[in-house]
Amino acid sequence: MSGPTVRDVAQVAQVSLATVDRVLNNRGGVSAKVVDRVKAAVAQTGYVRNLAAANLSRRRIYRFCFVVPSGDTGFVALLHAALAQEQQRLMEEQVLVQIVPTKAFDVEDQVAALRDLDCDAVAVMANEAPEINEQIAALKTSGIRVLSLVADLPSSGRDAYVGPDNVMAGRTAAEFMGRFTANRGTILMIAGSLAARDHSERLLGFRMVMQERYGGCTLLPAGQGADDAERVERIVLDAAKAQPLAGIYAIGAGNRGLVRAIGTLDPKPVTIVHELTPTSREALRTGTFDLVIDQDIRAGVIAAVRIMRDLTEATTPPADAGRIKLNIYSRENIQ
Repeated sequence: MSGPTVRDVAQVAQVSLATVDRVLNNRGGVSAKVVDRVKAAVAQTGYVRNLAAANLSRRRIYRFCFVVPSGDTGFVALLHAALAQEQQRLMEEQVLVQIVPTKAFDVEDQVAALRDLDCDAVAVMANEAPEINEQIAALKTSGIRVLSLVADLPSSGRDAYVGPDNVMAGRTAAEFMGRFTANRGTILMIAGSLAARDHSERLLGFRMVMQERYGGCTLLPAGQGADDAERVERIVLDAAKAQPLAGIYAIGAGNRGLVRAIGTLDPKPVTIVHELTPTSREALRTGTFDLVIDQDIRAGVIAAVRIMRDLTEATTPPADAGRIKLNIYSRENIQ
């Protein structure tokens, strides 16, 4: 026996099939009173919309691109895995997802990847630079909707941002760092690149709280490790030669090098990092890392696809649709 249909909804709501279609697809042109009647009829009949069938009947295929860094760093690997997982699921809904890899922190390569895209919408993880802004403007002029992913690009004119509040992430890291170090000692901060807005915002938030509440700590100038494990290791070891380190705040990737460097230090500094990867998970278990501030990247991918679909259909997504919450992990609450 088949389930409830659109015709059943129309009959219960006492409206036309066209009106039901407009309400279900958020096309507007329907009074609030009628919208409420249709929604009530949907609930009453138990109708469940089949997006795949709806898109197929309209012969609509969505084409979305994700322009994201390539590489084997933990977070990027998790991002690509989440995208691959969603690719398979979304094919059933007539959504085609293309991954366009770029060199991390390489503006020229990022701009090249954004040229000549053939899609309805694109999610971009890139540096904040005038060249990126110009290319995003060109994409929008051609009718492609643009989202910034993980790192916001507010000056680019992008349509939406999907990711965490990175200033809040940095402030959270500082609150724990100040408490764990008892407000004393030297703190080393390591970013991947300060040209990446997510890294610069985390650093900004971290410095703000440390200066406001934990003035007993001394903050070293931030190193830039380019998310490279060997470079991160050298930054830590060079800093530790000059003075004992009470704490390390690692903003980007390259945590394998961080683990190696910390293994040579005695006493071990308080260490707070971002993203729950296999490396950081194991470092929590062994006590090498004290805290991991993580964003749910799969939730980010799902939100990005949902927003791109809304924008492609000329529907305004909720203001907070792209906000990805932060999770905090210690050795006691990891699986």
